[in-house]
Amino acid sequence: MDVKPAASQPDWSLPPPHRRHVFLCTGPRCVRRGALSLWKVLRRRLVEHDLVETPGGILLTRNGCQFPCNRGPLLTVYPDRCWYGVQDPQQVLRVVDEHLLHGRPVAALRLPLPEDET
Repeated sequence: MDVKPAASQPDWSLPPPHRRHVFLCTGPRCVRRGALSLWKVLRRRLVEHDLVETPGGILLTRNGCQFPCNRGPLLTVYPDRCWYGVQDPQQVLRVVDEHLLHGRPVAALRLPLPEDET
């Protein structure tokens, strides 16, 4: 199988500048729970603060299922290793305003990670 080269453009040769990488699940269960409208809220708020793909800003990625589906839509922040269950626009805005703008993870929305339970 031959893999054709991707279109060449300088902007596609390296990841965009960023401090944190934020993923929002757009798998089927999270989409059913409103993830696409939450994506718009998330992106709009980050654009308002000029944080999308800027040094010190956010690399924003939609992805497929992250698990656990019953807690979604899921929003994860790396390298901080924070997993959030966000069900409405206010929760998304809270994560942006408290965690991404001010560096304070939102404990009330965080999901426990497996190592937290040992």
